[in-house]
Amino acid sequence: MSARAREHHCLSENGQVNVYTWTPDEFRTMLQEAGFQVEKIIGKVVTMPLRIRKETYTRSDYPQDLHEKILEFELAMCERPDALGLAGHFQAIARKI
Repeated sequence: MSARAREHHCLSENGQVNVYTWTPDEFRTMLQEAGFQVEKIIGKVVTMPLRIRKETYTRSDYPQDLHEKILEFELAMCERPDALGLAGHFQAIARKI
C-alpha cells in the first residue's frame, strides 16, 4: 500500500478500496464543519441509473427531442433536495469562510 493511500485512508489493510457515502445532510455538515459556507448542493446524474449500460444511453439513434427532454428533466431534478439521494454523486457550491 502506498504512503498516499495510507495517508488518505482510501485502502483497507487487505488492499480493498474503502468506499465512503454520505447523505446530503451529512455532506453539508462535513463541509460546514470544515469551514465552508454551502450555497448549494446538487445531485449529478439523477435521471440515469448506473445499471444501464453506457452503450444503451449514448446511442445516437434516439430522436433529438428525447435527448432534450431528458436533459431538461435532469436539470429540473438535480437541485431538488428530495431527489439528491437518486444522484450518482453530489457537487457542492461553497466558499471557505
